Formats: sequence, structure tokens, C-alpha cells
Amino acid sequence: MLEASACLKQAQDFYLVGTERNVEAARPLALYYCYMNLLKVYCLLRSDKQSFNDARHGIAEVSTGTFESTTLRAFRSPNQNKIQNFSEMMSVLTGSGLDGSHDYLLTHILPQILPGHRIWCEATNERERFISFESIQFWQNKSDRCVWLNLYVYADDLSRLSRTHSEFLSQSGLEGNFREVVCERANDGRRIICFEQVTPTTYPASHPADALLELVAGVRHDLWATVSSVPPYRRYYAYLTPDAELESRLPQLLSIYALTFQLGSVTRYRPQEYDKILEGKFGARIQDFVTGQPAQFLYLLSSEILQQDITQPSII
Repeated sequence: MLEASACLKQAQDFYLVGTERNVEAARPLALYYCYMNLLKVYCLLRSDKQSFNDARHGIAEVSTGTFESTTLRAFRSPNQNKIQNFSEMMSVLTGSGLDGSHDYLLTHILPQILPGHRIWCEATNERERFISFESIQFWQNKSDRCVWLNLYVYADDLSRLSRTHSEFLSQSGLEGNFREVVCERANDGRRIICFEQVTPTTYPASHPADALLELVAGVRHDLWATVSSVPPYRRYYAYLTPDAELESRLPQLLSIYALTFQLGSVTRYRPQEYDKILEGKFGARIQDFVTGQPAQFLYLLSSEILQQDITQPSII
């Protein structure tokens, strides 16, 4: 498809600019247009949209006071007979777009960015919200021809952050889909808690692998991931969202996209404000985000497009 190929090529060029050494002032804007074009490619491959010609960003700043007070507004698609990128991307990623306009507070989006999360915690004096999974396992019942997921977390990670087991399920978005079951496992002496998927996924004949995409689809946007070039290549986390911020909870890729949009907007229209942001209490957080996130976004989105985890292999 010519449009997808052109978007991919442009995304590559913007990526080179956004990750070039000694490029600082224009980096967020270049990265935003890189991500936008990559997500257009994803939507063209996975949705019924034939073209994104004349599409709108689908997201805008509606307050431009301090960095912390910024509100972003996203719009349903189509809106005023125009495709809205943000909602279309949400629809392809999650199966459902926006049914109207929706406001997102930037202070609710910032903690959703996984790399550098502890920098945000230090800047805001908040407790950590990410809980890492010790492992994620696929289980099978051959006689019933069904498969399900078991998620394992360290008990002391929950107690360290003063989280109950029920809070973990409700705030991670896993409640109703998973339940706690008896677990005898331990790792290096650390007790492990097991959360088992409530409803297994059946598979035809003797091919359980045929059901894996459907099985993972129901949980993948409640899992955050970091990608590395050494085994195990992926590390998965649950993000615990406070009740007051549930309306601003986004899939990992869209939270990265939304924050990059806002920073790109600042660097395009109010470049002097970007310097103030870097000098403020979130400066280290933003600097880490714009320099360390691009490769993560690239691998995470590539995995979505190919429907399998990919990363650069370790060097042997």
C-alpha cells in the first residue's frame, strides 16, 4: 500500500532526527510525528480505513498554563466528517474508540510511563504504581481443550507498597478476568502469589497455539512492558491506577503517544516553555522520556503489528 509505505518512510526519517545526538530543542516534535506515522501504518494494516488523508490529530491541548496543569482533549472519530487519529488508534489497539470528546489530565498520564517511573515518584512524593510480574505462564487442559493464563507476582512487592491482593486486582484492571488461587511457589525464598484467568479459551482440534492470540487479547492492554536486548527480552508489569484517575488510564502505547504529543506541541508553539519544563521538578523525568523511550516505542509497536514479541537479539 503506497500510503502505508510513505508513512513508514517518513516515520523513519523523523526517528533519525528525533534520536540524533546533539538534537535537543526539536526532539519531542520529531518523535511525535514519527509515532503518528507509525501508528497510521498500524491502523492501515489492521483497520477498515483505506486512507488517513486529511486526518486530524484527534487530540489537542485545552489548557496551557503550567506543565502540571495541562489538560489534553481527545475526540471521537469521525468528528466533523474528519478522521481523528487518536481515537482511530485507540480503536485498533483496544477494539473500541472514543464515543465523544474526553479530557486527560497530564498529571494522570505522566505516572503511566514505565521507564523512569521512580523519577516521577521522587518528584511527586508518591508511592510506586508499577508491580512487576515474576512470570506469566500459559496453562492447558488437554481433556477440555482449553488454555488460560496464570500471572505470578512477588508477595513482598505488594506488601512493600502497602497494596492488598484485592487492590492489585481492582487497580490493575485485572479484576473480573483473574482471581487469586493457592500458590506454593517461591523464588529465591520470596513467596509468590498466583492470579489465574477466570474464563479459559477453548481451541479446536489439537492445536492450542491457535487460541493464543485470542487468549492474550483480553489482557494485553492491562500489561505494561519494557524491552531489552538480553534475556528474557521482555519484562511485564501491572499499572495500579488510583480510582480518581481511572478515566485517564490509557494503553501503554497511547500514554506514550499522548505525552509525546503534548511535548511536541510545546516545542512547536512555545519552545521557551520546553526549557522551563526541563528545569522544573519533572525535568529529569522528561529528559529520560525523550531520550530513552523511542526505541521502546518502536519495538512495542512493531510487536503489535507483527502480533508477536520482537526485540534486537543480544550479541553473543
